[in-house]
Amino acid sequence: MTWVILDFAGVIGQHQPQADQDAMAATAGVPAAGTFWQAYWDHREDYDAGRSDAGDYWATVLAECGEILTPHTLDRLISLDVASWLHPNQETIELLDDLAMQGTNMALLSNCPRELAAALETLPWLDKLSRKFYSSHLSMVKPSPEIYLTVAKLIGVEPSKCVFVDDRPANVSGAEQANMQGIVFTDATRLREALSNLDGLTFDREHRSSGGGGQTS
Repeated sequence: MTWVILDFAGVIGQHQPQADQDAMAATAGVPAAGTFWQAYWDHREDYDAGRSDAGDYWATVLAECGEILTPHTLDRLISLDVASWLHPNQETIELLDDLAMQGTNMALLSNCPRELAAALETLPWLDKLSRKFYSSHLSMVKPSPEIYLTVAKLIGVEPSKCVFVDDRPANVSGAEQANMQGIVFTDATRLREALSNLDGLTFDREHRSSGGGGQTS
């Protein structure tokens, strides 16, 4: 039994649009958006892994930008941050529908904080994925091989029976170190072709010949 395990951002969902990024930097009161985003990513791993909560994370980000976090700003930044990740890649969504029709076992593995994980749990376009795993719930992040081994154990299969899909080569490499098969995502069409060629998967590559306007990453 083969499982297809997919990343969220950059695969099923799109990366943060520029307008959403600009809104966060403006809300933080940081004129130099580059400074804001440097701090955002410098401290993101601890937030994604659940080692820091939203208040600590955003206070640290703003402090590095010379700003002080207020309760109102915190609430607004959390809301904007979560919303910025919830833009679907429609072509991938259609691929998930096709895989589900073929009886493929699918799971989600995403590096994301608890606030975003809670939002992802409500998305109907993720319903085809029967298992969902989040770094903040597992207290570890990709690309550590341990997170992939943990997910395989929780699913109840050997890692070699899992195919992991992510747009970041480092994350795919981590899965391969855990003995999973790995696919670097570029777009839904190429993913469809790659999955069609894998042993252990029954997938009709001709089932759907057109799709929506998802982005390549």
